[in-house]
Amino acid sequence: MRRTFSYWASRAWRVHSELIQGWIAAASSEPRKLQQARSYLYDLKLEDAIEEVEDATDLVYFMHRVSYPAGSHLETKVGQFLSRLSEQLTRENLLEIVKRLNEQPNSGPLWSRVVFEQPWFSGRVEELLEGLTLEEHVTFCAVVWRSLLPMLQSHSSQHATRGAAVAVSQQLALLTAQRIERSNDCQAVCLCAQLGVPLQGESLAVLRELILSLTRGGNLSPEQMITVAEGILAHHSTDAEWLDALQVAICGKPLGSVSASHAIAILRAVTSARSGHLSKMFEDLLLRVLPDMSPEDMLGCCRSLTVMPNAAPCLRKELQRLLCSKTSLGKGASDRYDDALLLQLRGMSLIAPSEATKLLLRFVDQLKGTEKISSPSMTQILLRCMRDLQLFPPELVSHCKNSFLQNTPSTFTQEDIAYLLYAAARAGEAVDGIFFNELLNRFAATRKFDRRKHKAYHGNLLSIPTVTMVLESFNVAKGGRLSVESKVYAVLRDAIEQQQQQQRPEGIKMEDAMHILKLLVHLGVDDRGLTTLLLTRLSKAIGSMTPIHVRTLCEVLVALKSRDVLMFRALLSHLSQISPDHESITSTALTARKLKFVPYFEQSVLVEHVTSIEGWSLSDIVLVACTCSEKQRKAFLALPGAEVLSQARPEELSTLDLFLLLSISNEDREKTAAIAATLRSRPPIAAGDLEVEDVWRAFVNVADDKEALAAVCRSGAATLQTADENTLMRFLEAASNVPELPNVFFRVVGRTVLRLANNMTVENALRWLELYVGHQIRDDSVGKALLSKVRTRSHNAASLVDKTLRKASTMYGKTYNTQGKLRKNKEKVEWRYFHQD
Repeated sequence: MRRTFSYWASRAWRVHSELIQGWIAAASSEPRKLQQARSYLYDLKLEDAIEEVEDATDLVYFMHRVSYPAGSHLETKVGQFLSRLSEQLTRENLLEIVKRLNEQPNSGPLWSRVVFEQPWFSGRVEELLEGLTLEEHVTFCAVVWRSLLPMLQSHSSQHATRGAAVAVSQQLALLTAQRIERSNDCQAVCLCAQLGVPLQGESLAVLRELILSLTRGGNLSPEQMITVAEGILAHHSTDAEWLDALQVAICGKPLGSVSASHAIAILRAVTSARSGHLSKMFEDLLLRVLPDMSPEDMLGCCRSLTVMPNAAPCLRKELQRLLCSKTSLGKGASDRYDDALLLQLRGMSLIAPSEATKLLLRFVDQLKGTEKISSPSMTQILLRCMRDLQLFPPELVSHCKNSFLQNTPSTFTQEDIAYLLYAAARAGEAVDGIFFNELLNRFAATRKFDRRKHKAYHGNLLSIPTVTMVLESFNVAKGGRLSVESKVYAVLRDAIEQQQQQQRPEGIKMEDAMHILKLLVHLGVDDRGLTTLLLTRLSKAIGSMTPIHVRTLCEVLVALKSRDVLMFRALLSHLSQISPDHESITSTALTARKLKFVPYFEQSVLVEHVTSIEGWSLSDIVLVACTCSEKQRKAFLALPGAEVLSQARPEELSTLDLFLLLSISNEDREKTAAIAATLRSRPPIAAGDLEVEDVWRAFVNVADDKEALAAVCRSGAATLQTADENTLMRFLEAASNVPELPNVFFRVVGRTVLRLANNMTVENALRWLELYVGHQIRDDSVGKALLSKVRTRSHNAASLVDKTLRKASTMYGKTYNTQGKLRKNKEKVEWRYFHQD
């Protein structure tokens, strides 16, 4: 926890401040301390505790740290206190609020209610901002805008709250635009980019127009343009209009003032934006500076072009020609493999793979017979070239392994080790081998070396593609799944969290999250924190999913057995709005069955969007029909294309399709008998493939055919044995109307009855006992269990029931005696009256 500026605080507040700080610090090991701090603030007498503006800002900071309830009386009182002392507010107080907001970005709504939305703030803000430098002014506004952004974007916020946030944002935008115009300082444009000002927000329209005008107008120097481009890149901005303005601006500069590095910096920002567009004019500029590019600049250009494969065809073609001409090698050129040439090889691997492949194989030939170890930089480039070309010569991989083992751990970053993991796996390295384990240990421990190299806390250096590559390494390595390596998965989870935070508000790409989840499923990784993180990201993107995304998500949910009701219902709601296709409906129906979400599928009325099932397979038809309510099923099976059910030949269907067809079929007795006969010749169905409801429907449909009933009981035995008491009684109701039940029914259902007998109600146990006795079923284990349950209250039994019990006791060899009702002895109170003479 940061130390507050307690030396600013008044003497009255300092005691409270230090006490609360102590509780917050102790809460890291004992969370109950936060509740203690909240209780202390609740009982705080504000008029006696705070005296200065600094005291109030300190208190607001603490309220957020201890999660004090929003809209509380204390919040109102602090706001009123600041309102009374608003004339005493200084530039130092504003800068202190900025520091607090930077430390706790989520505290924005609280500061907005207490300070920014108050009438006094709108009246004094212009005067206060004039006391700041331009940099401090823009910094203050940027922090406020970012803190208010969730409220501005949220449609669930209260109308008054959102309106106040919009008014504050608009006022600050207008004042900032006026200040920039007066100062005529284009450094403000750079500040807006570096600070990540959300210019795309509607409330900042005035400021946005000014920034775009200054950018397009050529007011920025090339160096300032690079600063803006790097700021846009750092904040993962998707502001295509600003990027277009940058391209226009740099193309308008005299050719001599624009270097290749300037153009490459803007190219990198344009290609990193998901909505970026590369103009023809900017492509021409890149072509003009291409001959002067250094190997590093050329590699940067190649990397950017791989992100936008269809952009800048002329530039791509010329770049390929130039790289191929520079890397053409003659005989005995092994000494020419310097860093510059390897950088060009790396660029070729990105945009000219066939030529790069030839060059790489030539390099492998040069390595044969030499014991020279490559430098770390050469090893890093070679590993990336192999990955890009998907070519892993064993000699070259072995060469990289030796370089890795003979250098110190700090030489290679986590990303380098990830590339080596992938190369080793593709070259046939065993997942349980010594070298692979050494790589994993280094991978989990390398982050501290990365931090030292950057001389500061550097966060996690792994990108999402690198995370994916690590998981793919485990997928292809010999030996199958990776043994339990919690440290490795903790690193990957941390990397995803970091990327999620950096790429707000969208987070990591939806496609990346799905791909990673599919890899985790295939690897059988049991890391709930990792999968939950990715599923949370996908739940936020459901509204933009295509039918293909929906099918992939359904597969993942089933594989993970993720029973997230809210997520599944949101998925159904989204499908109802986009006119789902055939495959989307079948995939969600299958998911509903696997995850026991059938009631939600029925409630979504998703099947009512279907107007024809022509072209559907029988498997899909019966699957969807069995997931509907009875009313929906009738309407669904009346659609054009349903005739395929009556035309199907039982011997050509799978066992599951046969059973489901039997559960929804209203065919004649002859067709039902044919389906049941085929079902008898097939092995029983696994419990997870059927719903108990399917077995019950099939049971009812064939109740008048003893042989068909036996086939249903045998095939659905595993599912029927998972039934609960209520479902079991539904089978009893159906069985009570059947004149002759097959013995297999009692063999199958007996296991369920025996499992539930002890917890079954006496009435239900009695009804099952009557069924067993009535059909003369001599299953001693079931009979005795039921009789033991029923006889506990036999003192209330009517004569008919008593007769059944006596008969059951004879059948199952269990002595039956009527038990009297146990009564507690109650002491009789006697009253005696004494007459006085």
